[in-house]
Amino acid sequence: MLKKKHFIFIAAGTVLLAAAILIFAAAANANTVKVAFYGLDERVQNAVKTQIDKMNLRRVRYYAFSAEEGLPKNYNKKYSIAVMKNSFFAKADESKFVPVKEEFFDSLPTSIRKAALRAAGDGHYALPILLDHFELSYFRIAKEKLGLNEPQNYGSLLRYLEALKNDLEIPLICAGGVDKDLFGFVSAMSEILYGAEGYKKMLSVLREASGLNKANLPEELVRVLDEIKAMRQRGLLYKNWTKATPRDIRYFMQEGNVGAAAMYLSDRRNVEYNLIKYYNSSFFPRYDNSVEHGIIAPQVSAFLLSGKKEASLILGQLASADVQAELSNLSLLAPVASRAEAVDRQADDVRFWAASSAAGALNGIEEECESAAARRHLLAQKIRAYLEN
Repeated sequence: MLKKKHFIFIAAGTVLLAAAILIFAAAANANTVKVAFYGLDERVQNAVKTQIDKMNLRRVRYYAFSAEEGLPKNYNKKYSIAVMKNSFFAKADESKFVPVKEEFFDSLPTSIRKAALRAAGDGHYALPILLDHFELSYFRIAKEKLGLNEPQNYGSLLRYLEALKNDLEIPLICAGGVDKDLFGFVSAMSEILYGAEGYKKMLSVLREASGLNKANLPEELVRVLDEIKAMRQRGLLYKNWTKATPRDIRYFMQEGNVGAAAMYLSDRRNVEYNLIKYYNSSFFPRYDNSVEHGIIAPQVSAFLLSGKKEASLILGQLASADVQAELSNLSLLAPVASRAEAVDRQADDVRFWAASSAAGALNGIEEECESAAARRHLLAQKIRAYLEN
């Protein structure tokens, strides 16, 4: 009998212990700040993690999701913060976000603040923390040899490339075989030809056409693609640019055959220093400077998904000038805070160009037209097919 009672006491104790563990685990989970990274490279993720870890918060956990797999369903109920690019996908999900404290935006230039995802009224749902940029990089040796000045408008860019054509095998190249770079180049060309508002209208038409699975590309985009085809036919743009890769660009740079390269700042960082040191970065010159313009500079942003005090504290930390400098230093991208020290001249220039452009930092086609990776690739293939025809 005693043995039976002893067994009952042990069983009851085990149940109570299990219940206590579950309660403790549930409480710990409820107090854990969960940070989800979506569609960002490891360098950016590690930069953000390092700065959050320095805060010595009690419980922080990190989760990473690729653009191909997408964020989990109801991710706003599972995580406290999402760090991802500001995009059409994010705009469609704005009901899932918690408004960010407006004081966190005080250190941002007006044009960068204006480009952030906005809530109703004057509030914001997204806090920009870093900027990438689709740039033109000019081969300094060829420019100095031919006595050329950096182009200040689209007409002078064409004349610049024409002058290079007689001295170099490839006046201009882009890694158009990579979807991201193809979209970046087409986006930059669209913005310089249409201006910021015209570019946004083109994006809207392209989104609608893509959403309806229309076979033909919209006329607004076709006009830009025809201009790019004309550059290729004139020998100003590498003939096989829609198949080129970053590795091809590095090879041609090594041979000294590239007069200018169009690429993202984040990709520039992957080019060997002994090659890229000869290339000066710039934004794409505009067709009409009287029209309001921006630059193609996708924003890495932090989105609040929960009202947890610690989650809001993290966003405030990421917006501070000292942390912004560290984020730029570790990610090699441009900071958004006005007074933050940038990692180098290239990053500092991107922030200046975004801040001094009336329309600020603009997303590219990749961020603005399709949320699903597979559908983005189909759109890229359709654009390539037209350019190669």
